[in-house]
Amino acid sequence: MKNLLLILLAFSFLEIYFLIKLADHIGGLAVLALLAASAFAGWQLIRSEFHTLLSRAFQPTMFSEFPARKLIAGILLIIPGIISDLAAIILLLWPKKPEEQGIIEGKYHRMD
Repeated sequence: MKNLLLILLAFSFLEIYFLIKLADHIGGLAVLALLAASAFAGWQLIRSEFHTLLSRAFQPTMFSEFPARKLIAGILLIIPGIISDLAAIILLLWPKKPEEQGIIEGKYHRMD
């Protein structure tokens, strides 16, 4: 538990450090605008995935795909900071596994 607290504290300090460095380069108002835009994008992503999840809840055959990747990316976008935004973008752009795309690979043998 103590290690987790130290990791979260270090992550917070890194986020603040990078925000200050970015504000030195592009200005404080621009950084605030970027943070507001990323939080809004994260909120919209979570909202759309929540509605998708609710619409799938009454269709048991379609419930096999849980939109966890987009929900986590939305949460990361809401958290203010550069590192969390980059992690969210990487998570959204990371290629899906064939199982996540609805493709099942394997061999078959047709029997008459």
